[in-house]
Amino acid sequence: MAVDNVTTQSAVGIDGNKYTTSVSNDTLTNNDFLALMLEEMKQQDPTNPMDSDKMLADQLQMSTIQTNADMAEAMQKLEVSYATSALATASSLIGRVIEDGSVGDNGEANSYVVSKVENKDGSLYLTTNLITGVEDAIKDTETNKVLKYDSTGLIYDANGEATDVRVSLNSEGRFNYNDDGSLMLLDSDGNVITDEDITSKYVYAGSATIYADKTTTIPMNAITKVE
Repeated sequence: MAVDNVTTQSAVGIDGNKYTTSVSNDTLTNNDFLALMLEEMKQQDPTNPMDSDKMLADQLQMSTIQTNADMAEAMQKLEVSYATSALATASSLIGRVIEDGSVGDNGEANSYVVSKVENKDGSLYLTTNLITGVEDAIKDTETNKVLKYDSTGLIYDANGEATDVRVSLNSEGRFNYNDDGSLMLLDSDGNVITDEDITSKYVYAGSATIYADKTTTIPMNAITKVE
């Protein structure tokens, strides 16, 4: 039966006998080299012996080359394993809020929400959206619909018509509340409304985070905080 990657050769030894040998076409290993060296020493001419120092130097050189090749292969596998592990870890940041140490015009730390993670030339980068603020929502309990309001707090009804009621806003555009936890509502003169019919009509309906339309790419190693 034929064997792949094997070349059959014939040679005549110093005793005049003919020998047939099989040599693999694959790369020789250290064991192969030692076996060949020992066989060559057996077949050498006693009156003209081989240079054993040169043979050992050649074997040492081959051993060093093989060791370096094995180390390079191991390092490459380790690098691939580390990159895969790092990418899996970074993927857990998707949907999380992070900071990169930068500061906005208001002097506060910029916060971003992560939407995507990429590996570019061995480095990890996060695609994010800058959080520009938080917007509170107000609801009409009679229609159970969320209503719009402008930057002054003026409330618009479900049909988009302006009402006579304003919701009190703080310096950040968030709702102010009364001591009992109800929304602080103002009349057209800016006075706090205490009429229960009105205060029970307009109630807090949660809040939503506002993001910048343009994405920001942040290197993984630039993250200073994760929330």
